Amino acid sequence: MKARILLAMVGLGLVLFFLPRPPRAVPFERAHFAMGTVVHLKLYEEEEAASRLSRLAFAEIDRIDSTMSHFAEASELSRLNRLAASEPVACSAELMRVLIPARRFAGVTSGAFDITIGALTDLWNFPDASRPPAVLAIAAARASVGYEKLQIREQTVRFLHPDLSLDLGAVAKGYAVDRATNLLISEGARSGLIIAGGDIRYWGEKPDGREWRMGIQHPRAPDQLVEAEDIGLNAVATSGDYEQTFEHGGTRYHHLLDPRTGYPARGCVSVTAWAPTAMEADILSTAVFVLGPNRGVDWIETLPRAETLVFFVDQGELRHRSSSGVAERLHFAEKENVKVE
Repeated sequence: MKARILLAMVGLGLVLFFLPRPPRAVPFERAHFAMGTVVHLKLYEEEEAASRLSRLAFAEIDRIDSTMSHFAEASELSRLNRLAASEPVACSAELMRVLIPARRFAGVTSGAFDITIGALTDLWNFPDASRPPAVLAIAAARASVGYEKLQIREQTVRFLHPDLSLDLGAVAKGYAVDRATNLLISEGARSGLIIAGGDIRYWGEKPDGREWRMGIQHPRAPDQLVEAEDIGLNAVATSGDYEQTFEHGGTRYHHLLDPRTGYPARGCVSVTAWAPTAMEADILSTAVFVLGPNRGVDWIETLPRAETLVFFVDQGELRHRSSSGVAERLHFAEKENVKVE
């Protein structure tokens, strides 16, 4: 079978590209605001069926957001943050499906990825931040952060620090994309694509036999795309230092915090990660961003089904490094050479 080409578009938006050869199968498309971003859904189904499926998918994403939102006071996560420092709190199976792997990845990365970062994200207050917090405030918030302070036993969670707070911003969106995808497949959706900010997951074959194509936008050169051939992993996530930023005192700050220091991670410009699920890709892109281009890529090389592309600055020049599974499958191209549908 002819190999599919999979590209992922990073940063300011994710757009599906198609090879310019007719006839073209036109997807059913819908957009929905959820989890702080616009979620785009494309389905290759008849309009009546696709309309019903899109409503189901967006309702599923909204349901997960209502459970895992760090900001909504009525969410299960907010309730956990209020109570778990005082007593063990029983959690739903849904929430546990995120908390358990997230804590495992925190341990594997020695805290480079860590969902106990809530006190720091609250303090920095992105995307509304305009200046860095005071040094002492960062130090105080940092003292409450640490995956080892998160105790999970069977279906209960307990915080071992009075100010610990969970933030699932680096994992819940990917999980929601996976749940919506799985629901659509179970309802008979043969092929489609979900794009939620920096997270993508696609499935199935397009009915006209065309190849899936997406593109990774160069993080510092808007006129360039990085094309990547299919590597057999259906989920892609990107983390970049250009998404939520401000400048203060001549220094540029972004929202991707290093849980170990309390400050924005400085090793990378952007990280794209490929994995079997959007949740895993979401976690990996964040972890590699914090670990940096060398440690991050080396770590990805140890994982059985994961790949990454990292952009970073070295001696004033933008460079990139990728894992071995994708290294020979990256191609730089001008945007005008790729037709956008």
